[in-house]
Order: sequence, then C-alpha cells, then structure tokens
Amino acid sequence: MKNIVLSSLLTLSTSLICTFANASNPTGFEQSSLAFSPMADFSDEFNANQINTSKWENAPKSLVIGAWSFVPENTYVKNGVLNIDVTQETHTRPFHDSCWDGVAGGSAKLTQRELYYKSGAIRTAADTVYGFYEAKIKGVKMFPGLSPAFWLYSDGHPFPDSHVEGSVDYSEIDIVELQQADWHGPKKDDADPVNVMDHNLHARIVGKNGKKIWRRPKAFRETQLLNYHAPFDPSEDFHTYAVENRKDRIFWYVDGNLVGSKANLFWHRPMHLILSMGLRRHFIKFNGKCQRADPHPDNVTKKGFPEDANMQIEYVRSWQIEPSIWLASSQMTNQSLALSFDYHAGSTEEVIKGNTNGIELSVVEVKNGKIVKHLKGITDKSVLDGDKKYAGSSQFKLDLAEFNKPLTDLAVIAMFSSSNGNEIQSQLIPISNL
Repeated sequence: MKNIVLSSLLTLSTSLICTFANASNPTGFEQSSLAFSPMADFSDEFNANQINTSKWENAPKSLVIGAWSFVPENTYVKNGVLNIDVTQETHTRPFHDSCWDGVAGGSAKLTQRELYYKSGAIRTAADTVYGFYEAKIKGVKMFPGLSPAFWLYSDGHPFPDSHVEGSVDYSEIDIVELQQADWHGPKKDDADPVNVMDHNLHARIVGKNGKKIWRRPKAFRETQLLNYHAPFDPSEDFHTYAVENRKDRIFWYVDGNLVGSKANLFWHRPMHLILSMGLRRHFIKFNGKCQRADPHPDNVTKKGFPEDANMQIEYVRSWQIEPSIWLASSQMTNQSLALSFDYHAGSTEEVIKGNTNGIELSVVEVKNGKIVKHLKGITDKSVLDGDKKYAGSSQFKLDLAEFNKPLTDLAVIAMFSSSNGNEIQSQLIPISNL
C-alpha cells in the first residue's frame, strides 16, 4: 500500500510541476522551488489602449480623501503603460467634515471644500487576502510633495463582527509608498531623501463599547513600520515592488530582494489591490486638532504639473503560492546523511495531520527511477504547531549503513498533508546524487 501511495504522489508532483512550468514567477523567484499560480483578476500587462473596466475601478467612490480629489481622467493607459497624473486644478466638492467645529470625532457636517489638486487611483474590482502581489513602477520626477503608492485595503467595514471587541474594522498593507519625504529623524524635522520608501501596515480595531481605534505605523514601530533605504532613486527608472501576505507573516520585496517582514496580526480581511498617487507635505498640511491632512492654500502652484507629476506602471502581477516542498540542502559524511527540506503550505492552506502526521521523509528503494519498496519513514511533527504549519524547514538525519544497500538503489522523498485535501511531495531524490 505504501508503494502505491508513493507512486501516485510522484505522478501528482510531476503534474503540478508541468502545470506551473510555463507561468511567470515573481521577480527574484525565477529559479524558486515554489509553485506559483497566476491570479488573473489581480494581474494586468496594460497592453490594451484603455483601462480594463471589468478588472479595474477608476477613481473608486469609496476612496474619499479630504485634501485632494481622485478623478478618472488622471489615470489612463498609453503605449502599454498605466499612467497616473496629478494636476493643479482648483475646485470645490462636497465634504463630510467631522471636524467642522475644530473638534475631532464629532458629527459630520456636509460642507463645500475648496481643493487645489486632482490625482488618480485605480483599484481591482475584486478583493483578495492571501497571495503574492507585484508591480513594476517608475516614480515621479517631482519631489517632495507626491507619493506613488501600491497597496491593499479593505472597504467592507463595518464587518458583521464590528461589535466584537478586538475584531478588525479596517486593514491596509502598503506594498510600497515612494518618495514620501516622511520624518524618520534623527532630528524632528529631518525629511527622508528620495530613496527612502515605506512598507507599512495600518489597521482599525474595535475597542470597548464598539469604539474604533486606529493602529498607525509610527505608534507601533516594531509591528507595523518598515522603511527601506533603496540604493537607487525610484523616479529615474522602473523597479519591482512586491508583498507576500501569508496567514502568519507579511514579506516585502524590492527588485526581488527581501527588505523586511512582520507578523500578520490583523491583515486577514478581504482587500482591494490599488495603485494611486497621494499628495504629501508642501502641497497639503497636517491639521493636528482634527488629526488629518488638509488642503494647503498657501502652497498652490502649476509649475511641474502634470509633466513632472506622472507615475507609471508597466505591469501588475499576482499569484497564489501552491503547496510545495523541496530539498534545501544536504550534507553527507561517511555513512551519515543530513537533509533539510523547506516547505510552503500555500497562500490559502496549511499543513495538517492527515496521513503523514507532519512532514514525513521516506527512504525508498528504486529501480530504473521507480519506487519499488518503502524502507523507512521519519516524521517531523513540529510542523503541525503554531506558525510552522504555514511554512518553514524540516531537518532529518539518516544512518545509511542501516539499509545495507548500494546508494544507487536508495532515494528519499518528503511529503506533507495539505488542508486542500492533497498529499504534497518533493521530487524523488536519488541519494547517489547528493
């Protein structure tokens, strides 16, 4: 029975490899042992001459900013590239002002607010949670004052559990915010240079008596703030910016290089993928009494708009990571063999007890590349505990002398049971090749 299971799993593994062999991988993962499955609803090469309205919402109505306006005409496709412009256009629009009397958090009053700039934003019509999201973006020439951004945010609030203390009312993952010229010190008014980018997390949590409490990055630096000093000016060329949102952790990448990660405490709500250009200080001002950004009537200019206020996006690509396991390293000394297998349970799955009771390493006898006999099994049960059920590494040691067979007749294969109902296994690895 064991031989039949192993043979069928080998067929399944080969099928999975063929399925994803032709799918493009994220930048930096071209030679990865991970299996990536493209997510069409969250990917676009922008090769058409217009925005795909079945996939994207242009200037979404739910995205309301009080310091400038998002308008559809400022986002457009040209020569296979998505463009987002900021224009200087003085205008008025209705604004629900909850600080009309100078006191934050009061009842909103509808006012007509004078604004000075218009920008663009485009978000996916569908929402998503876990996966790998990447965009190739060129920043904006104007600096400081504008911030090209690629992010994920929820708009389903209030959620059905909004009355439950500790539940999440809003979640936001900033894949990247470029050129913010934010203040990270060391002195109070030291603005970040153009190469510093932010990869932050925002959440609004339900507190006692249903009160909503914001968790902002600067107040929770260890768990929510990540800024990266890139070795380039993002306004000069295209670079890739990506995030993997996993059930246990969130990982950020720039040009395929991991630049940081945080524990996933609150970012499990359905979120839209969005590209936008925001205004920053110089063109807006912070209102401390109301705890918000307001228009800046003393700093209005047409200089550089829109020719130097143009953000470009070559593509957006998104993937689900499929459950996978692969040999990470091996070391043989005399008759002792140490093996390390890395695994990823998949974007939406986890390792379960199943038939393997963890990650199982099987030593098998092979003839002509086929399994003929199961000789030994070793199980790492620790992968069923805590965050290890989502991804990690398992180590095994073998005394090859106990098998009393030529190394050419021995192979190893590692596997685990996935919550998707399948048994996931590595390639069959001849020990003589190690």
